[in-house]
Amino acid sequence: MFRGGNQDAAEQGLQAAERVLKSGIDDSNVSSIKRLNLTPDAASSRILGIVAAMRALMASYRGDTAEIIPHARRALDYLPQDELAWRSTAAISLGDAHSYLGDMRAAYAAQLEAIDICTATGNLFLILYSNLNLAITLRQSGRLNQSLEICQQQMQQANENGMEHTAVAGWISAILGEVQAELNDLDGAIQQAKRGFELTEHAGDVMMLGWSCLCLARALFSRGDMSGAEELIQRMMDSARKSEVPDLAKLQLAAWQARIWLAQGRLDAASQWARERGLDAEGDLIYSHEMEYLVLARILISQGDLEEAIRLLKRLLEAAEAGGRESRVIEILILTAIAFQAKRNPDDALAKLEQALILAEPGGFIRVFVDEGPPMAGLLYEALSRGISPDYVRRLLAAFPGEEYGQAKPLQSRAPESDLIEPLSERELEVLQLIAQGLTNREIGERLFLSLNTVKAHTRNIYGKLDIHNRTQAVSRARALGILPPA
Repeated sequence: MFRGGNQDAAEQGLQAAERVLKSGIDDSNVSSIKRLNLTPDAASSRILGIVAAMRALMASYRGDTAEIIPHARRALDYLPQDELAWRSTAAISLGDAHSYLGDMRAAYAAQLEAIDICTATGNLFLILYSNLNLAITLRQSGRLNQSLEICQQQMQQANENGMEHTAVAGWISAILGEVQAELNDLDGAIQQAKRGFELTEHAGDVMMLGWSCLCLARALFSRGDMSGAEELIQRMMDSARKSEVPDLAKLQLAAWQARIWLAQGRLDAASQWARERGLDAEGDLIYSHEMEYLVLARILISQGDLEEAIRLLKRLLEAAEAGGRESRVIEILILTAIAFQAKRNPDDALAKLEQALILAEPGGFIRVFVDEGPPMAGLLYEALSRGISPDYVRRLLAAFPGEEYGQAKPLQSRAPESDLIEPLSERELEVLQLIAQGLTNREIGERLFLSLNTVKAHTRNIYGKLDIHNRTQAVSRARALGILPPA
């Protein structure tokens, strides 16, 4: 019942079980107890353990950490050691509690224990479920490749055992899709995330459905399909009015909507959302609201409230570092760099960007940079000019879209290193700006007091450094990289 979103009915069932226990064991149920080879005390303990495990699981679906931990521990105390299925439920819920508190190190340790218990049950659903929790924790800890590998392994297990059309298989697809999106495999990401959403929606598991919706919304956002992401979020919010979609999923979906508004230039709508949510840059930071506060930081930057944004990001960074949430640490450092850039403090901006690059390169993070748009492209271009992580920065710059440039070529097929993106000289920037204004080579020469051959030489250099072949591509690529302002 509770998996389908009917929390009240599930709660009534648990209360009924507890009432039976309070009334004691009588003749009507003693025969059943004998068949299980249990004494009345052992039977009561077992049932209390099952009820506690169920309550822990229900609290986990709601994201209610205050309820998860006592119920899960009570379940483990009451349940016999051979009651593996229910003990695994309690162990999974304990791992969830640490995850909801934002402590990825504790979550990782608890989830490894849960996997051991689930494996001992031989129950494939529990094995898949516990491994997926670990994959999510690894993703949040910045270990993308390990998360990807676990998802692929569990997908193979599900397919080989006839579970490819179940909700848990959909959840695997969704998580796999989100990781692929970060690695910039957007076609594969959307295919997997859509499959995940469709499977979980059909199965009616509200927790898995909410998570799958988040994964698909993120993939669509990275693809630039803002209308598709908005439609999906609205569809999910409409569904949430009919069933008890977990609060955490609803909070994050609303935060994604606000981020979409920012990407669309609808600052007023995003600011109104922040006011309605009561978000305060100086208020207490709760992990379950972390994504909301990251959107608030983006709003503050867009509004020009840079000092306030930087203070908020500093507090968020300290919390993310303490919890071992390296993926968030990278995102926060990126936003801090953008804030310093807007404040016209390039040295601090590049220092924060360099920290982010050092953390992100081993995991192959791409979209966390690219999704920030032209401001990040401009910063990366400046980092390249200063020799900061040049190979990785080139990979990131190649992932930025351009209207005419098309998809970036694989690095191994690009020109030799000397012909790759290089910093433009001041004169080349002047020529590029006039190209963007539509001036001919002769007009540019007259404007800058240069000969026609000199203008052509500068133009060839610009083409080589941007790895393009004509004026239209040059302007489009320069705008995508933040060298020129958007059209």
